[in-house]
Amino acid sequence: MTIRILAIIAANLLLAGCARQNSPVAVSASPTCRVSDQDMARIEQSMAAWHFTSRHITKIGAVDDLDAIFFDEHCTLASTDAMTGLGANGATYAARPHGELVTLPDGRDIPVGPTSFTHSQGDRTFFVMSLPSVWRATGVDPGVFGLEALMTAVLLHEGSHVVQSPTYGQRVSLLSQRHDLPEDFNDDSIQHRFRDNQEFSASVDREIELFFAAAASPSDEEGRNLARHARELMRSRRARWFAGDDAHLSEIEDLWLSLEGSGQWAGFSYLIHRNGGAVPMPDAISGFALRGGWWTQSEGLALALTLDRLGYDWRGQAFGGGAKTLTDMLDEALAGDEMRKGN
Repeated sequence: MTIRILAIIAANLLLAGCARQNSPVAVSASPTCRVSDQDMARIEQSMAAWHFTSRHITKIGAVDDLDAIFFDEHCTLASTDAMTGLGANGATYAARPHGELVTLPDGRDIPVGPTSFTHSQGDRTFFVMSLPSVWRATGVDPGVFGLEALMTAVLLHEGSHVVQSPTYGQRVSLLSQRHDLPEDFNDDSIQHRFRDNQEFSASVDREIELFFAAAASPSDEEGRNLARHARELMRSRRARWFAGDDAHLSEIEDLWLSLEGSGQWAGFSYLIHRNGGAVPMPDAISGFALRGGWWTQSEGLALALTLDRLGYDWRGQAFGGGAKTLTDMLDEALAGDEMRKGN
């Protein structure tokens, strides 16, 4: 799943080719391939952020069989153990040179440039991200809290998808096959199709606004009312435009909201955590939550934060079984409120 904002790649590796004294990380020698000390010094910290988030925020826990691929303009670092287990100590990296294209574990080649994604094929899963020097070379605006913090959040977003490929990801694939969707159909395809529809776009914008307001509401009752209003707008929008041959788009939108929303929540929660990025909430909202204007990311995050505000523990589904989407769980939370009122 592709995302339009960046992520951290941080901390204290060694110069590619030789291990730094007392470092828990080892990089294989490559006489023609050296990654800058600045980029190398980012990777270990990013892995620390990944393991901290997996233990304390998403509760994903230890992940098996996840390869990590980092690259700069000339060199690729690959590790089979940096993102597995519960800690990055003892991680090893293999360094190899590349030209204008970077070869991935599945044999595909991608151009050198800003990128971050997780990909699963069969029983092979890998995370790919270009290093900060590649992002800086493009002149990317890092926003209010800097490139490294922004890139951390993106890494955490994309990395969290590793446990969602067999759940939400598989359901997206099956729906795509059933409805013969194009191969490039992704989390932004609905936005690309409907963004010039002013009524559709206005409804999405209002839904996002209401869900964020519900998440920040000072009272339970106000939060529930705002969430109900947003959910009704969503239902009305879908009833009007996701009809007939497009009826399947409702389910697909729910799946993408769950994938992108939970991923955004992982990055956002690390950014504001006092033992994580310690970024002030307003900066995290403006610099990450609303950055880029991508619907599934913004509305999905707002849904996740609304569920937090309503006291619904949604993480076990989003990062676990995956039987329920975020909207399914919101409906349950709101229905539960109504049942409690009736009693």
